[in-house]
Amino acid sequence: MTLKQLEYFLAIAEAGHITAAAKNLNISQPPLSLQLKALEDEFGVQLFERDKRNLTITHEGLILQERAREIIRLVNETVRDLQNMGAEAKGTIHIGTIVSVCNSLLPEKIMSFNKSHPQVDFQVFEGSSNHVMDLLNDGSIDVGIIREPFNTSLYHSLAIRGEDASEEATDAFAAIGLPNFFEGITGNEINLAQLKGKPLIIHRRYNDLIMNACRQQGFSPNIICQNTETASSISWAEAGIGVAVAPYTAAIQYMNDRMVSKTIVQPTLHTKSFLVWRKDTHLANIVQQFIHLFE
Repeated sequence: MTLKQLEYFLAIAEAGHITAAAKNLNISQPPLSLQLKALEDEFGVQLFERDKRNLTITHEGLILQERAREIIRLVNETVRDLQNMGAEAKGTIHIGTIVSVCNSLLPEKIMSFNKSHPQVDFQVFEGSSNHVMDLLNDGSIDVGIIREPFNTSLYHSLAIRGEDASEEATDAFAAIGLPNFFEGITGNEINLAQLKGKPLIIHRRYNDLIMNACRQQGFSPNIICQNTETASSISWAEAGIGVAVAPYTAAIQYMNDRMVSKTIVQPTLHTKSFLVWRKDTHLANIVQQFIHLFE
């Protein structure tokens, strides 16, 4: 068994067809078929059920697929660590981040790191906190920047700090919608109680925070939609369906000048952003050095 055979096997498993896998790998089909047969002969098991059109991975194949991914991940980590033991660190840092931090703090951090580590490059993946955690869990990224809440038993974390680094950066929640939802409410702020009865659109991860705050103010919110993307909340609000309740820096990425935004006060709702990485994963030296920038 070789690493190349494992990579070929994973490509076949992902494509579900040898011809498609060969095209994705930019090799011809016969050598790929021979490598798959060699693996099956070596293990003495059938890795795929074959018919005229497709391949269906077997139970044994699923086990190998899981182990092969882990083997290749460990090999790549080992190569990166060994490369980083030289006088000049080099390699790639894979970062997943929410959009608001990617557009504000992250460029500053990367520029600072790049000055002292010019041989290091970056792969950055943007998305929601849930998407970033999925990337972190499957090993696609080294570190992620997400909003609370998250499972602290699974991740190490550092709070993202503001520009002067004196305190943890917090993001206030805002109520966003068309002007007709805010008639009679002047200024840039809105009391939480003034949202009573209004149709609210929220991100599912903030459900407990919003529900508890409303109950403390003596009412149950009229939540007409929960979703997993702030962009969806703003889209629904723009359509006039209701008022989106979301962290301001996340919401502003998708707002237009037709919409009204008011910071929620009495009480103020806020969330923090964190740099996170898995507790069960060994980090390359350059990743650990990058994390130090956030301490």
